[in-house]
Amino acid sequence: MIAPATEARIYKILSDLSAVPQQQIKRGDRLREDLGLDSVSSMELVSMLSEEFSIDVELEEAVRITDVAGLLALAENRIGDA
Repeated sequence: MIAPATEARIYKILSDLSAVPQQQIKRGDRLREDLGLDSVSSMELVSMLSEEFSIDVELEEAVRITDVAGLLALAENRIGDA
């Protein structure tokens, strides 16, 4: 399971990109429909995650992520409980 501090950092990034308050973001939220991320902000999200956690995220991987739960799963697989 992903560490709460890591999850909070991911929610902060999502909040910065979407203008949805961090406390209102839920695992089931869809990136495009619920948080309003478009293709540009989705690419920014990948870039910010790569910088924040020093991980490489492939474009093919990134486009398959459609919701917060998928994003958290990716982070968990890549960084564990960093």
